[in-house]
Amino acid sequence: MKEFKVLKVIDKLSGLYKKAGVDYNMFRLILNTKLTMDGRRKATVFNDAKKKKENSNEFYKALILYAIFGAFIGLMLMFDINRMYIMSIYFSAIMFMILTIFISDFSYVILDVRDKNIISTKGIDSKTINAAKITHVFIYMFYLTLALVGVSFIVSFKYGISYFLVFFLEIVLIDIFMIIVTALAYLLVLKFFDGEKLKDIINFVQIGLSIFMVVIYQIVPRIFEFVDIFNFRYEEKLWHLLIPPMWFAAPLSMISGEGITIIKAIMSILAIAVPIISMLIYLKLSPAFEKNLQKLNNNEDKIKEKSRLLIKINNLFCKDNTERAFFNFSLGIMNSEREFKLKIYPSLSLGIVLPIIFMLIGIDRNNPSGIFESLRNSRSYFSIYAFAFVIPNIIVMLRYSERYLGAWIYEIAPIKNTSSIFRGVIKGAIYKLMLVPYIIISIIFIIIFGPKVIIHLIIAFLSFILLIIINFASLKKEFPFSRKFEATNGGEGLLALLVSLGGIILVLGIHFAISKTPLEIFIYLIVLMIIDWILWKFAFKISKAKLKG
Repeated sequence: MKEFKVLKVIDKLSGLYKKAGVDYNMFRLILNTKLTMDGRRKATVFNDAKKKKENSNEFYKALILYAIFGAFIGLMLMFDINRMYIMSIYFSAIMFMILTIFISDFSYVILDVRDKNIISTKGIDSKTINAAKITHVFIYMFYLTLALVGVSFIVSFKYGISYFLVFFLEIVLIDIFMIIVTALAYLLVLKFFDGEKLKDIINFVQIGLSIFMVVIYQIVPRIFEFVDIFNFRYEEKLWHLLIPPMWFAAPLSMISGEGITIIKAIMSILAIAVPIISMLIYLKLSPAFEKNLQKLNNNEDKIKEKSRLLIKINNLFCKDNTERAFFNFSLGIMNSEREFKLKIYPSLSLGIVLPIIFMLIGIDRNNPSGIFESLRNSRSYFSIYAFAFVIPNIIVMLRYSERYLGAWIYEIAPIKNTSSIFRGVIKGAIYKLMLVPYIIISIIFIIIFGPKVIIHLIIAFLSFILLIIINFASLKKEFPFSRKFEATNGGEGLLALLVSLGGIILVLGIHFAISKTPLEIFIYLIVLMIIDWILWKFAFKISKAKLKG
């Protein structure tokens, strides 16, 4: 078994693990095994042609994309703008990224019950198992954070060594805070629920955390008043103590000479105390956490008979038996697989919230009584295109399944037309994941903007169908649900998002340009329908030989 360098670093902290009651030798063996397994290839019938190097890991490929994003947000620290302002925005972005990636890519590792089922039967105590699990996550979070803030570390030297050291410490505390708070939220849910209902509640917790961070990210820049970009003014309010990104901005503001106040001092104390206290609470409650995780094995819900409405929808939208079968198959996977929900639902929550947030950005806050009227007379309904950011993650996640070993069925099934497979699965995803949220947002927009917005909502939805096809075409072709869930998706989601961003800008730009003339709007609607129909007919025709390769 390969000896990982990171384990030698952890060895220097062995005393801390031993004091916490961890069997360090067993802990090290479990962790080494986990890291070894992370680098192994998924064993499906389609991966025989191209073997990955034994010790490679898809996560490291994703770090390049995260580093590019981190470089962009890190360069903004070079400007000599009010430190309280710039660092509040910076920490909001970093905390948002860390929490989002953690929820989508690492939550299922924390909620995995297989360690308990397999390892604990060998006489290994829960503290050791839980310590290995958390350390496993922290290792990847360290690499992720280094990619996101590497450039920022370099830039921070511009403001002195003390600034750098405080900044470094705060990044470590943010990592701890994001992971532990999420774990404690799961622990609270595990305490009161079990079975299938528990799994649904956990999804709602993820959605709530994602929405909370989005709201915080929007609130922080609006706390400050400014005359120009280099003349921001911060006015302290007691309620600012409730905003975590500002806790971490306060120490750097004081170091930079922007004044020491009671509010900033309290924020600085919270920045240190809250992560440490949350970690101590988690360590104290970790045995109960592991015990309660077993509730995830309680599957008491009865299998429900297929509704007549679903049968009618199936027959209406699926033209052949193969497509109909895979429509039903995709719904079964999306309804039953917890890991799939853990990775999809947080992004869906953002898809619902972002259009509303973007719609409200341009309102006149100085005239509260006229907000509704100003919105109705504006073209802020174009914020509906923010919903398109859920598309890349959906398309990528349609490759993954807990039951990926069943992918051999594609090899032996007498399926002549593979396009029916993809059309059925994608229609299932649209029906299950996109349709209801989009209808809810559309109803809100119709109430605000009136009936005139209906045709624009239809055009936007047709544009989303086009973006789905573009995303599918840009990614490597694989059978649906044929890959194993891993710690991360190797950056595929972020890569798909970058590809999709160009498509969103294109369709939004065209729609905005023709939106003033009713005739042009109607013509564009017809053109979109034709383009979608043609691409939908031909884009999914892929040979089995290409899919195997």
